[in-house]
Amino acid sequence: MTTPASNGNILILVKDSQTQEFLSALLNQEGYCTVTAKSPPEALSILSGGQFHLVVLDFESEGIKGVEFCKAVRRNFRLRHLSLILLMDTKDPLNKIKGIYSGADDYMDKPIEPAEFLARVKSSLVRMSRDLDANPLTKLPGNVSVLRELEERVRSRAPVAVSYLDLSRFKEFNDRYGFEKGDEVIASVADIASKALEELGNSSDFLGHIGGDDFIFITTPDCVEDICKKIVADFDRAIVSFYDEEDRSRGYVVTKNRAGQLCKVPIMSISAGIATNENTRFTHIAEIIQTVTELKNYAKTIGKSIYIIDRRRE
Repeated sequence: MTTPASNGNILILVKDSQTQEFLSALLNQEGYCTVTAKSPPEALSILSGGQFHLVVLDFESEGIKGVEFCKAVRRNFRLRHLSLILLMDTKDPLNKIKGIYSGADDYMDKPIEPAEFLARVKSSLVRMSRDLDANPLTKLPGNVSVLRELEERVRSRAPVAVSYLDLSRFKEFNDRYGFEKGDEVIASVADIASKALEELGNSSDFLGHIGGDDFIFITTPDCVEDICKKIVADFDRAIVSFYDEEDRSRGYVVTKNRAGQLCKVPIMSISAGIATNENTRFTHIAEIIQTVTELKNYAKTIGKSIYIIDRRRE
């Protein structure tokens, strides 16, 4: 699903149909594009298929648990950038605290006062646009967010593991199959990495797309190896489906190199370089970036999907 350009694309997850219609009309008049959903599963499906900026939802109503929905969004690496505004039927401050701790950015008491509601919507969208540099293809945070996240981890001195993911022979695949097919591969890598982190990582983990076929994820040393094993295995299973039957059967594509000569290029592989602070204390993000880049580049020379961990001691 795609959403048209507007001042912002907003999903409304509200049970009461009159409130739904009122909010849609109010937001549409201000130039926003709105889409409505009747249940959390439908809302998550819509969000995963479109480019949205904000969700307005009930704190609690029949079939809608706002706290649980906020938690689900914040766990999803592709959706966690979204702004969330809860509509509250209660004045109980504890419920408002629960909403904020679950991941909501703001709340609005019912009955809704139009001018205040629109001000809160605008404020949330301004805040999100200032903080977000998401890649338009994968919806994952970009370079600015990656650097900021690395700086925070270095400053905290908590246990950290950083992995740099890169594809080998991606350019040749693009030359053979075209950029649209290449974009499908990149989106698949984002999905594979996201699922691995969600299944085997921590709630505080981070996944960023720094451009092209390059990704960085941040987790903890106890999880990083299992995550990389799953990424490598899932990638190798999935990647062959992007090649046609002839290329799959022979295990390579025939293409021209820069000199114009025909050459055989094997099926793509994924490489990962990993640095942790188990044995080395990082004092600057440049040390992390240099280490994971060196290891990733070395991994790419091996010729198959692989991850390499820096086990050197300080």
